[in-house]
Amino acid sequence: MTTRIDRRALAAGILAATAAPAVAMDTRTVGILRGDDTARLPDHAALWARMPLPFTPADAWHLLSPATQAEIGAAVIGMVLAEYVSGDMHGEADRFHDEALRGDAMDVGGDLLTRIEQRLWVLFPDLYGPEGDHPAWALNSGMAPPAA
Repeated sequence: MTTRIDRRALAAGILAATAAPAVAMDTRTVGILRGDDTARLPDHAALWARMPLPFTPADAWHLLSPATQAEIGAAVIGMVLAEYVSGDMHGEADRFHDEALRGDAMDVGGDLLTRIEQRLWVLFPDLYGPEGDHPAWALNSGMAPPAA
């Protein structure tokens, strides 16, 4: 019996491991992966099932390379951190004291959201459609009108 090595998967794993940021290799964090013991995010499967999507958002995530998953994941974490620092979710008494920092954080959070959206549109035209039009799944199903 011959064992075949999936060279692409091996190369992707090596690339992801060597491209990991220094904090991931910090000895204080080795073996401390987070998330498996906390409540899971909802998948909103009922909403996605109402549309003839080519694949689910979860499937889309798995179509991304490890490097792109890391890029988008880090941007999402940064966006939420910026939202926290901006203080929009806090009462006046609980906000950070530095107004300039809060303003910059608000700008960064908005910028990250915009850039994440732009990145996803480029990566998944089959979900979001080509520039200026709805995706084929929305047009073919009659769920959206053609671009005017």
